[in-house]
Amino acid sequence: MNDFELDEKEHRIEILQREQVRIQGVIHVESFDERQVVIETDLGMITVIGEEFHITSLDLDKGLLILEGAFAGLEYSGLDRLKSRQKDRGFLQRLFR
Repeated sequence: MNDFELDEKEHRIEILQREQVRIQGVIHVESFDERQVVIETDLGMITVIGEEFHITSLDLDKGLLILEGAFAGLEYSGLDRLKSRQKDRGFLQRLFR
């Protein structure tokens, strides 16, 4: 289970057999119950939906969350944060040309 290579600057979601979800880039777990988990990531909010969820690992220093349960889907929200981040990158790229 340690095949998930960590790069602290990378945002990544891995779904294994619809039974485990690994999310990298986690800043904060906003809410959690056995059917829904709301997570703040470096690229916006993610809502993970399923059944019988439990958190098997949470390391905010590394930005890693591992959920187990019956995965049904996920949804991103908070595109404003992503657009702002992309705009900042464009500005920095122009600045350092």
